[in-house]
Amino acid sequence: MLMLVVPVLNFAQSKVTDFSKLYLDDLYNNSSKIGSRSPDDTNFDDLEAIGKSIGDARIVLLGEPSHGDGGAISMKTRLVKYLHEKKQFDVLLFEADLYSIMFDVANLKDPSGIVASSKENIYTCWSESAVSQDLWKYYTRELTGNNPLKIGGFDPRHAGKFAKTKLIGNLTELAKTTGHDTESKTYRSFIKDLEYILQNEFRSKKDSVNAGNFHSEINNIEEAVMFNDKENKLRQIWLIEINNIRNLFDMLIEGKNRDILMAKNFIFLAKHVFPDQKIMVWSHNNHNVLDVNTYASFDKDFAKNWYDNNTYEGFTYFGSDIFRTFGDQIYSLAITSGTGNFSPKFFGNDYFHADFTKTAKVPKSGEGSLEWYLNKKKSNVLFIPLPKQQGKPSGYPWFSARLLDLGFEAKMDYTSAFNGIIYVNKTVDLNGQ
Repeated sequence: MLMLVVPVLNFAQSKVTDFSKLYLDDLYNNSSKIGSRSPDDTNFDDLEAIGKSIGDARIVLLGEPSHGDGGAISMKTRLVKYLHEKKQFDVLLFEADLYSIMFDVANLKDPSGIVASSKENIYTCWSESAVSQDLWKYYTRELTGNNPLKIGGFDPRHAGKFAKTKLIGNLTELAKTTGHDTESKTYRSFIKDLEYILQNEFRSKKDSVNAGNFHSEINNIEEAVMFNDKENKLRQIWLIEINNIRNLFDMLIEGKNRDILMAKNFIFLAKHVFPDQKIMVWSHNNHNVLDVNTYASFDKDFAKNWYDNNTYEGFTYFGSDIFRTFGDQIYSLAITSGTGNFSPKFFGNDYFHADFTKTAKVPKSGEGSLEWYLNKKKSNVLFIPLPKQQGKPSGYPWFSARLLDLGFEAKMDYTSAFNGIIYVNKTVDLNGQ
C-alpha cells in the first residue's frame, strides 16, 4: 500500500508544465524579423512573411495597442505602403467619422486641402501628430495613377467639423430633391434633435429628444431617397449615411454598442461602395478582436458573469461582428510595444484632439508575458503568425500580453482574436519622441 502512494506523491510534487511558455517558444521560433518600422524604408522584403500570412484575405485589420502609440502608427503607415504597392489593397478605412471622411476628405484632390480637412475631421492622433504625417504625404501622392488609394471611415461618431457644420444643410437639400416635406413640424423637430446630438454627443440626454419622431422621420427620409432616381453610387452612400444617422442616435440616446454600429457601417461600405476591392482597416487592437469569447477568457468570475447575464445579446466587438459576415476574408494584425514612450491623452477632453504635450512611459511588462519574453530575447521588431484558429475558442494555450490595450495586461486566448502580431521593442509618442 505504501509503495503505491509514493509515486503519486512524487508526481504531485513535480513542477507543473508551463504550456504558455512552450507556446511562446513555438511562436518565437516561427517568427520573422522586420527590419524597420520606419515608413521611409520601402524595401519590403522583410514584410513578405506578413503578405504570405495574409494570403488571399480581402480585408486586413491594422491594429494598435493605443491611439497614442507613435511607433505603431509608423509601422502601420509602412504596412499601408506595402499592402497598397505589393498586394493591391487600394482602400483604407478609418475608425473615424464616416460622414466627414466619405463626403469631404475623400473627395478632395488638393494636398493642402486634404491636410487641412483631415485635421478637422479625423482624430488628430492620426492626422495632426508628427508620426502621422508620412501617411498623409503618401495618400496625397497616391491619389492618381492606375491604382489610386481611396479612403473612408466607418465610425458612427460625427466628430468632425464637416459633420457638425454641413450635415444638416446637406441632408435637408437631399430631402428636398426627393420631395420630402422639410417644412413640416415633424421634420423641424427631427432637425432640432439631430443638431442637439451633433453638438452634445456623449452629453446628450434621452429626455431631451423625441425618439419616436426621430426614428419615424429618418425612416421616411430613407424611403424617399431609396426610391429616388439619383445617380446610383451617390444614392448608396447617402443611404449608408442615413442609416449612420440612425446609428448615431441609437449610440448616444439608446446606448447601443458602438462596435456593433461600426460593423454595420463597414459591412455596407465593403459590400456596396467598395465591392470586390481589397480593404485596409485603421483602428485599435481591441476593436479588431475576431472572437468575442476572448473577453470571457479574462478570468472565472468575469466569465461566469458574462454567461449568467447573457452578455452576448448586447456586447460584441467590431472585428467579431464583421467576421461573422466575411469569415476567412478577414485578417486581423495586432501590434504591441515593449518599452518606450506613448501619448496618454490621445483624445483629450473633447474625444477628438490629442494633447501632444503629455508623454508617458510604456508600462513595465509582467514576468512571463509576451512583451517580457520578446524583450528577453532582445527582439527589435518582429512578426509572429498565429495558428489559424480565429473566431472561436482556439484550443491553444493562453498567454499574458498587452494586446487589447497598452495599459491592460492579461492572460487570455489571443489566438482566437488575431491572425498575427507585430512586436515593436521601443516605441515613441505621437511627437515621435
